[in-house]
Amino acid sequence: MAKHPPNQSNKYAVLAQPQRVMDFHKAGILTKPEITALTERFLERSKAEGLTKILIITGKGLHSIDGQAVIKPLVEKILQKNEHVKNFSWAKRTQGGDGAFEINLE
Repeated sequence: MAKHPPNQSNKYAVLAQPQRVMDFHKAGILTKPEITALTERFLERSKAEGLTKILIITGKGLHSIDGQAVIKPLVEKILQKNEHVKNFSWAKRTQGGDGAFEINLE
């Protein structure tokens, strides 16, 4: 297997990176309707701009009241129903693992 010089990036590593990231950690305390609106707006804008690979960081819900995650299951439900989402999965560990969704858009 060929090695790349330190200053040359691996083209496959670049392809694996999301084109845009939304991080709910930076959003503060949100209601369910706000979470829904932010997620849907992010998906719509990403699709409108022709992006195909995006990342949504929800967190794992470890700091949620009563230990019940709110953002993560709601975002997952939105992704399952959104017409622009081709498929999605947990992100790679380096990008948030099961506290983030890697999404491929149509």
